[in-house]
Amino acid sequence: MAHRPLPALAAAGLVALALGIATPRQASAHWVQPPCDFITSGGFIFKDNGKRVNFGIHGGCKNGEFWGHVNIVDHEQNYHLSSVEITGYLYDPAYPNARDICGFADTNDDETVRFRVRLVDNGEPGRMDMMGFVIDRAGYPGDRFYGVTTRKLANGKGGGGNVQLHKANRSTSATTQMYALKEWEMCGDLNTPM
Repeated sequence: MAHRPLPALAAAGLVALALGIATPRQASAHWVQPPCDFITSGGFIFKDNGKRVNFGIHGGCKNGEFWGHVNIVDHEQNYHLSSVEITGYLYDPAYPNARDICGFADTNDDETVRFRVRLVDNGEPGRMDMMGFVIDRAGYPGDRFYGVTTRKLANGKGGGGNVQLHKANRSTSATTQMYALKEWEMCGDLNTPM
């Protein structure tokens, strides 16, 4: 699926849902983990002001392509983001339970944004699982989800839900071309949100 081009980027136009204004991307050792696995999640986080953000996110590799869907709703801002293309699925050996999903999404503000989400599965029943999110939105630094720190999902303050990292199976195959992609090719200039 081809993505719609993003509008021209304004200076410092990166909006980080998990960190505030994003900093320039630093090189890291991310790649698709062979054999490719997949991750699923659902739940909610509280912004610093106590308002709720719901999410349902899954991603990985399926049948030789990146696969997944990202759905995020900020109830305070009445802002809904729904992915239209998954462009990357990343693994960092320093964080073996974490996966990053990158792609493009449409919003109810009639715009297309680039996103990067990190999910961390720290075991069951999900009390220490984490979710963080960053979007690249032209010309709107800090206007959406600002101040939201990466949240543990069920610690009583950060939110609730579960992240589940699933083992590879016959359908979670990837191609040689996918393994050869660089981080910037999958995620643009977006840093990991943790």
